[in-house]
Amino acid sequence: MCQVSLIIPTYNERENIPLLLKEIFEVIKPFHEIDLEVIIVDDNSPDGTGQIADTMTTFYPVKVIHRESKMGLGSAVMEGFALSDRDYLGVMDGDLSHDPIIIAELINALKEYDISIGSRFQKSSSVEDWRLDRKIISKIGVWLAKLVADISDPLSGYFFLHREVLNGVTLTSTGYKILLEILVKGQYLKTKEIPFVFRSREHSSSKLNTKEYLLFLKQILIFLYQKYIHKNHLKNNINK
Repeated sequence: MCQVSLIIPTYNERENIPLLLKEIFEVIKPFHEIDLEVIIVDDNSPDGTGQIADTMTTFYPVKVIHRESKMGLGSAVMEGFALSDRDYLGVMDGDLSHDPIIIAELINALKEYDISIGSRFQKSSSVEDWRLDRKIISKIGVWLAKLVADISDPLSGYFFLHREVLNGVTLTSTGYKILLEILVKGQYLKTKEIPFVFRSREHSSSKLNTKEYLLFLKQILIFLYQKYIHKNHLKNNINK
């Protein structure tokens, strides 16, 4: 039996959460070997998302964390991880952009891999209604992220991993994307990327803003520095 906690950070997703939970548990239902719980981490959404999430606990195995303010996607994920005591951990967005159809495949991939990632940039992946400006920003972000983590979609917000990947790791990212920090710091050997359709948002808009972009650029600079230091440390040890 695979025991999995799926963390879903939310902010103003009142209409999306009931639809998303229904999709998730319908997809998982045929897979009796998967014991899935969802942990919703709500940043005090003004639209009452947290209260809607509370009502969902009657119908699904859901836990809800209510936070006092909007504290960032990364810190929401870390708080969800901390609440879970399960061996497998996952993350996805609450805005319906991440298609749950591949959830079982992502989870089952952990039988052979340390981290499984829903990728927007595999050959059979696609992104619905991708505006040119958003596409350019995303491509630039991925190019920068690949400087520190060479996979096709190091900025994916849709992934699963073994808890052991985080052993001895202190995560500090308050903004997006926490996967990038895990790829830089985590204890893992093998990753698996699975293509999916990144769907257009039905009832909400992107939460990314100037502050989140600046946090991301700060992350990249820190990780590049850490990579440089680590590389020089290894070089010095070899030369001794």
